[in-house]
Amino acid sequence: MKNCIVWTFIAILSVQAFSQQTVEMTWHNTADIGIGGKGWPNSETKTPFDRLPSKAQKPVSKELWERSINSAGLYVTFSTDAAQINIRWKLRNPSISTPVLSAASVAGMDLYVREGGRWTWAAVKPPNMSRPAGSPVGTPPVTEAAFVQNLSKAEREFRLYLPLYNGVDRVEIGIPKEAVIKPVPAPAGKPIVIYGTSIIQGFGASRAGMNIGSILGRRLNREVVNLGFSGLCRMEPELADLLAELDPALFVIDCLPNMTAEEITQRTVNFVKTIRSARPNTPILMVEHPNFAHASWDTEARELINEKNAAFLQQFNKLQKDRVAGLHYFKGGHSFGEGDGTLDGVHPTDLGYTIYANALEPAIRPLLGNSKR
Repeated sequence: MKNCIVWTFIAILSVQAFSQQTVEMTWHNTADIGIGGKGWPNSETKTPFDRLPSKAQKPVSKELWERSINSAGLYVTFSTDAAQINIRWKLRNPSISTPVLSAASVAGMDLYVREGGRWTWAAVKPPNMSRPAGSPVGTPPVTEAAFVQNLSKAEREFRLYLPLYNGVDRVEIGIPKEAVIKPVPAPAGKPIVIYGTSIIQGFGASRAGMNIGSILGRRLNREVVNLGFSGLCRMEPELADLLAELDPALFVIDCLPNMTAEEITQRTVNFVKTIRSARPNTPILMVEHPNFAHASWDTEARELINEKNAAFLQQFNKLQKDRVAGLHYFKGGHSFGEGDGTLDGVHPTDLGYTIYANALEPAIRPLLGNSKR
């Protein structure tokens, strides 16, 4: 019996020693591979990881600009025959978690692999929880982690989603020196642009690949531009002008939770008409306020949501009367389920985002048509 214990202990040490063998890696800058989910090219943004063009910094509010630096919805798609994939990333600010959101959600990286034509989750890693040794307080962390190992020899397609509530200065992919990495072209067809609140940005998702835009992007095999800005997004004229610069297959406007009924009445028509003037043939899907979980028993919350939706529908009907073409209306309903799909009654969990995607997907698919880049 003692001999068995000794040999087991030796075997464990052997496995540990083997697993700790270093692999010489070569590092590849994701900015050179290509960042997906961007509305504007790198030539118009301050860094490859910004969601708005640099010219937007002055016209939009300070809060919105700061939120736009969050890399929500951005990703890099690549193929490699590597047996191991490491990721190294430097965050823009030291914030890596909140009282509600985990470090993996705020500032982690989320990796998917495409097997048999279907995207499958592969790995998620949170950021380094401490700043670099000797660096001043407030220095953003740098993280290096092995995401997948022991892969069989075959070329596979991967998609790496960037943090939801932090920005990145640099993201690199490490593979063994004998392996090859290649960029993967964007999916066929123009992208989908989604403009919205924290629900669109991804608040409540456990990891970066589970926000609504990323889920729909994988399902529809389309690039999705996530223009969700937590606590903001009120159909500002400046944002209408920016959206009008884009040329997607579809605009989705989903921002009622952050607006008052008065703002909806005052801004909807001009916001939509600004986009329609620049993009006369692009469908626009106008999304109602979802029924938050507590609205079933909180009469004040329910009345407020109903008031917002009534104002929104009224403006939609006004646009129809003005013969603004290509508009489509999505009823709110229980978009995230009956409450079990939310983090706090308002923001979806991974389950809630999946339920929301199940509701939005059949409304979006027919509007994409055969739009080409």
